[in-house]
Amino acid sequence: MEWFCPLWVPNGKLQKLLRETEACSKERAVELFDYHTSTIYTLAFQAVCIEQLMPQARSLRDFCSLTREAYLAFYSGYGASSIAALIPAIEGSLTKILSEAHAGLSVSDKVNRALDRAIGCAARIHFDRMWVPEEYLTVEYLFGQDERVFVFETFRRWLLGSFFRKTGEYDGVTWLNRHLFAHGASSSWQQAANFRRLVVVITTLGVIESWYNEAGGVPLFFPEMNEDSTLLWQKALFNAEAQGILKEIAEQRYHEHGRLVPELPTDDGVLLRKAILSKDCIDDLVRPLRDAGWSVEVEEPDERALYVTVVATDDRERLGVALLYSCATTNELYRELAETCAVILYRGAPYHQEQYAHGVQVHVGPVAAWQPPLAPRLRRA
Repeated sequence: MEWFCPLWVPNGKLQKLLRETEACSKERAVELFDYHTSTIYTLAFQAVCIEQLMPQARSLRDFCSLTREAYLAFYSGYGASSIAALIPAIEGSLTKILSEAHAGLSVSDKVNRALDRAIGCAARIHFDRMWVPEEYLTVEYLFGQDERVFVFETFRRWLLGSFFRKTGEYDGVTWLNRHLFAHGASSSWQQAANFRRLVVVITTLGVIESWYNEAGGVPLFFPEMNEDSTLLWQKALFNAEAQGILKEIAEQRYHEHGRLVPELPTDDGVLLRKAILSKDCIDDLVRPLRDAGWSVEVEEPDERALYVTVVATDDRERLGVALLYSCATTNELYRELAETCAVILYRGAPYHQEQYAHGVQVHVGPVAAWQPPLAPRLRRA
């Protein structure tokens, strides 16, 4: 799953995730991870990290306003920009944790120096600062004995084995890799789930600083949400709601001109199209068919949400109907649907119908103007 043992997550939720991903491929494990963590690393959780935990770490203070802006921008629809803004903050924070004397170290040396010292502090506390033989203070011994050492060491392994791994050596599926981002070797890091990951990673670096300096700071216990976090969280919710309205307006404008809303790196528009297409299918097609006496089966919209098909039956008669997202759909798709459907309808007003539906022999027209025929048993009555 390309992650580390997380702080501030109940063990029960962690064990449930591990059970479900134990026998999965990497791809499926990451999908399940993204699903489960979306219910843990919520908007409110992220707001607490930004407003209450990050400001307590000296190494993160310069990044607090940046993270706050990225958080609000992400939930305003600018996902890729928000992710790109936070990736450099990891290395920057790591450098600030160390003293100026270590500024010239390589990234891997910085990671090891910071984590070795944090783990050393946790090891001494494990034995209540009593003298013990050196071999009992090692990661190898304490990895399964002390939860803090386990968290810190898995964090080190994620940093070196995934985030800072060299471009040609990275073999993960989250694509959250500093070198792939910096060198433009891939754009797959633009996954929405990576924003949640980055907020947690940056906050965890604040914990590493606290144990590196042995001076307190970011706590291991997650605090109650205060007023600052609540206000930031509410602002993000407002931005998300406003963005939903703007998306609907943009969809209407583009649809009027026979176009799909252009894809963004973190939003290809399919989810919104599926919701709109499914709703209009029920309201404008399925209900009239049922009112006309037909039994109706509705298929799932296709993977790009360009059309949905409906099969109406009564006695032995079958009527296949396709509902297109837009009249401005390729002629190839019109011809393909005409092979299995007696009627092809579309949302909205006609937009160069003669051009797009050229050569199609079945009925083509707007769904709002189509009157379904009565079912056979009603015609006989």
